[in-house]
Amino acid sequence: MELTQRHVALEFVFGDRPFYTVAQMHAALGSGVSPDTVRSRLDELEERNVLKSEQANNGNIYWLLSEDSDWPLPPDVEVEPEQDKMTVVEWRQQLHVQVAALSVLTAIIGTAITLIGTFQAGGYYQLPINTNNLLAYGLSAGLLSYFGLFLAGVLWFIELPSVDDIRQILQSR
Repeated sequence: MELTQRHVALEFVFGDRPFYTVAQMHAALGSGVSPDTVRSRLDELEERNVLKSEQANNGNIYWLLSEDSDWPLPPDVEVEPEQDKMTVVEWRQQLHVQVAALSVLTAIIGTAITLIGTFQAGGYYQLPINTNNLLAYGLSAGLLSYFGLFLAGVLWFIELPSVDDIRQILQSR
């Protein structure tokens, strides 16, 4: 079945709902078309000023553009406010988090090197690197990781507020 703009518009006019998401329109029209095709037809109708849309949660809601309608958002749709909390991407970009992550990676590598040196000292296998050197490298990496974790803690503790934070503090007074 080829989905036309007319099919979608008729569902808005004669359908049971005053607004639709892509998934709801897809269910209403049947599964003979892909959700991407439904989204394309909805967007085309919006471009032609037949529909209006508004972003809600993780997608858009669409409704018939009509003078009889006082929408943009229906009263039974709960829209989440903009998040003022830090996202995972923003958190990972902080210097103290990156230093801590590198320190943990260094600790894991140092532990692996120390274990290899320990097994070599026990005679389980022989590598071309001296056993004492392997143990020294592994323990040095461990000490370096502790220093990195300490540095990450200091950076976190003395983290200076951003310019926007300072402006907000001054405006709240």
